[in-house]
Amino acid sequence: RNFIFTNDSSFLKSFEVANLLIQNRIESLKNRPIVPQQEALLDSIRTLVEQQKRFAYDVIVKKKYTSHKEAITLISEDEIHTQSRVLKYNIQKFINTEKQEQTNKLSKENKHFNQVIDIVIISVIIAVLIILFTMLYIRKIYNRLINTERLLLKSQLRLERILDHLPVGVIIANANNNEYHVNYKAVKLLGSQLFPNDKANKNLDTSYTFKNGLRQELSDHLFISNAFEGEENIGSNETEIQIGDHKVPFRVSAIPLYNEKGNLEYAVSVFDDISNIKKFERDLIEAKKLVEESLKLKASFLSNMSHEIRTPINAILGFAELLEKKDIGEQENEYVRIIRSAGEGLLRLLNDILDFSKLESNMMVFEDHPVSIDGVLNSICSLFSPRAQNKGIVLNYECSSDIPDVVVGDPVRLTQVITNIVGNAIKFTPKGSILINARLISSDEKRSLIEFNIKDSGIGISKDKLSRVFKRFDQAGTETTRLYGGTGLGLSIAKNIVQSRGGQISVTSELGVGSIFTFTLPFQKYDASKFANVKTVETITNLSFLNGLKILLVEDNLLNVKLINGILMGTHVILDVAETGNQTLKKLKDNVYDIILMDIELPDMNGYQITKIIRTQYNQKVPIIALTAHALAGEKEKCYEAGMDDYLTKPVNTKQLFEKIYSLVKSEKENRYPDSLSNAEHVNQSDCTSNNNYTDNGSSVIDLSYLKEFSDGNKEFEREMIELFLTQTPSQIQQLETAVKEKDYKNLKMIAHKLKSSVAIIFGNKLGVYFEILEDHALNQDISNITLDSFNKIKEVLNEGMLQLKDLLTLEYAS
Repeated sequence: RNFIFTNDSSFLKSFEVANLLIQNRIESLKNRPIVPQQEALLDSIRTLVEQQKRFAYDVIVKKKYTSHKEAITLISEDEIHTQSRVLKYNIQKFINTEKQEQTNKLSKENKHFNQVIDIVIISVIIAVLIILFTMLYIRKIYNRLINTERLLLKSQLRLERILDHLPVGVIIANANNNEYHVNYKAVKLLGSQLFPNDKANKNLDTSYTFKNGLRQELSDHLFISNAFEGEENIGSNETEIQIGDHKVPFRVSAIPLYNEKGNLEYAVSVFDDISNIKKFERDLIEAKKLVEESLKLKASFLSNMSHEIRTPINAILGFAELLEKKDIGEQENEYVRIIRSAGEGLLRLLNDILDFSKLESNMMVFEDHPVSIDGVLNSICSLFSPRAQNKGIVLNYECSSDIPDVVVGDPVRLTQVITNIVGNAIKFTPKGSILINARLISSDEKRSLIEFNIKDSGIGISKDKLSRVFKRFDQAGTETTRLYGGTGLGLSIAKNIVQSRGGQISVTSELGVGSIFTFTLPFQKYDASKFANVKTVETITNLSFLNGLKILLVEDNLLNVKLINGILMGTHVILDVAETGNQTLKKLKDNVYDIILMDIELPDMNGYQITKIIRTQYNQKVPIIALTAHALAGEKEKCYEAGMDDYLTKPVNTKQLFEKIYSLVKSEKENRYPDSLSNAEHVNQSDCTSNNNYTDNGSSVIDLSYLKEFSDGNKEFEREMIELFLTQTPSQIQQLETAVKEKDYKNLKMIAHKLKSSVAIIFGNKLGVYFEILEDHALNQDISNITLDSFNKIKEVLNEGMLQLKDLLTLEYAS
């Protein structure tokens, strides 16, 4: 405007400077932090500035190059004034916006400052509260510490009072300051030993704390020295301490105590006078000696009584057995039968007493063998059938089909339990029936639990007397003993056997109705592989092996000597007798014997001593069988320990005697003369005058007793039966094997049943259980390992038996 009116071009320089200054300020504002509204205003201001600048350039151009009037006219236009006002308005608005932003910012800063002030105030308040609470807590802790200190003091006083009232002496030694605290009992026990040089401390009515220390000797006796070295002595540590004029026995325990850093802080010794305990121990030792002597006397009494009673029973039963083999008249034979029956009854009574003695001393021996439950029950029924029939009693048994054919247990003890119960049932059943039942309770991979029931229709037992039936030497009442007899041991023994084998036994009964005895026994599962190599006792059916056998009988009882002579009569045995130990040793110096039958009780020395001399001093291995009336627990083991080879109790069972002699002689001869035994068994076969006239070539698998009884001495008939058996059996074995392999259950059952009956004629009943297994498994259509084991056993025995039969035809039945 100044340039237009004055035409002074110096004003244009100011215009240029202002233009540049405006541009710089606009750019400066763009680079500053501004709000979006200011950015929009700044853009509008920049646009308006550009418009004003272009307008100014137009005016200057008009002034310079057109006319002054046109420039004045252009300046006077309203549009330029309007733009100028808008520009000023936007600038002012921008400024106002900036001021508002500054005001807002200040307000925010003031607000933030106020918040900070509030936080500081609150923090100060909280800090003051925390300090107050802390002081209150510290005061509470302080009070608690004061109370704890008081409680600790009370506890210490209480502990000291407890220590003073303990019935044992206690000494607590401080390892740091060598201070000792002893309780009242320690002072009473040790007295002047604690303070030998301090007469002021002779008052024995309280405990003490002192720093003088203990005498080294006393510290050693009480193991305090050991505790200071970190050694613990806990338990029955006994020592003697000199108290006055005598030594007093003490029992001492001492331990070291450590602090939390693991440093030794205290040693504690606890001790007591055990004079009374020592006296009690001496009394117990004396009492134990008396009990042991009493037990020895009891065992000796039973041993001697067993020997003394069995010796006459041995003679009675032995000679009765010999007389039964002779026909001395019908009435005389009946007398002999009665004598033998009475002797067997007396022997059973003696066996019951001895069995009870074994059970009392936990020395009854149990053995595990394959058992057929059905076979055991069948044998027991066969045994008691004559007695039952004489009283008109029906005796039967039932064996559940799910019970395994063969289990593992002790058949002898099982039979003993059942026979004791069945014998009682027959005795107390005037008429009616007795049923033995066996059923399977449970079974797993290792064992089967079987329950046995013996139910009778006898006189029954009243409820108030049921608890007494299993007690020893006790029966239902004196009337029962008077009417029926008995000792009251049978059921007690049965109960002990059942419980010893892990079973249970009980009884239910009603007067006039009958009784039911129930017991359970666990049996192991039968595994044929475990019993494949078990050595079985061979059944002797040929006594020719006795021919020429030289036997030394060591026996001082004439009746027993005559009995053995009677048993061996006709066997062509060379029997020599020695009545004393010295005679035995002298005869062994001058003679060679094949076997010795050794009595245990002799006038000068016993059989154990003689056997040891034979084995050690004479160094002889001649087989020795003990023949003794002793049947107490451990007797068999004593015989083996002395060096004997086998053991038999009197009265001697003839069959067992021959089996044991055969077994030992066979083993000895096979070791010394491998070919002599088989030759000896065929020597002088016709000279054997044994009543049974058995035939066998040594391995004892055949049994012709039934055939011989049936043939009534007809040798031709016997020969024909043997030849027919040898002809038919091989093909039948082959058919049986084919049926097993092909699982032909129908033919398997038919052939097994057919072969079983013919085999029984030649082999007796020894293979019966195996044929029954085949029949049962064929019926159930189940071929198992037991089936195969049974067939293999049958095949093995039959093949061996047929070889024996062929030899027998050549030797005994040669035409």
